[in-house]
Amino acid sequence: MELENRLKKLREEHQYSQEDVARILDISRQSVSKWELGKGYPDLDNLIKLSDLYGVSLDEIIRGEEKYSGKVEDSQQSELSHKTFGDFMYHYWWLIFPILGMLSPIIYRLIW
Repeated sequence: MELENRLKKLREEHQYSQEDVARILDISRQSVSKWELGKGYPDLDNLIKLSDLYGVSLDEIIRGEEKYSGKVEDSQQSELSHKTFGDFMYHYWWLIFPILGMLSPIIYRLIW
């Protein structure tokens, strides 16, 4: 199935009109029509928005395959569930300085 057919099929499955998709993506209805007629293609930003809108992977939109979607979601989920406070501090240690800067007048008043 070609890209234009997949885009139209996904839009119809989600019961959107071309006008609805255009409004959500902040583009013209004619652009959506051109994509579905194969007279043009969405740019990367719009492909990402379409992927989010329809709840499918970019691979599924572009190639028509769901090959990687399950594995990616599983790895992301397991990665998020294994985050520790140490991991947080490793990436955000620099936040200590602005926090201390904001608290220093309060600490100074408490001490003096």
